[in-house]
Amino acid sequence: MPVEITWWGHATCALLDSNIRVLTDPLFANRLAHLRRRRGAVPPAEARRADVALVSHLHVDHLHVPSLGALAPGTRLV
Repeated sequence: MPVEITWWGHATCALLDSNIRVLTDPLFANRLAHLRRRRGAVPPAEARRADVALVSHLHVDHLHVPSLGALAPGTRLV
């Protein structure tokens, strides 16, 4: 079964493999400081469901605390 990848903009991607869903650098906002979403809509509510959320580094556009708080309960953070 191939890996399913959905890009939600900037560094936010959902990867689905073997029924495990990984979300990278969740950012569920239209705008953050000088950054603004130019293509596509904010990810839908179902995008907030993941088994694991990966934060690549500690910049505010990758470690967005309000978006992390919107993740489904039980999501592991790496």
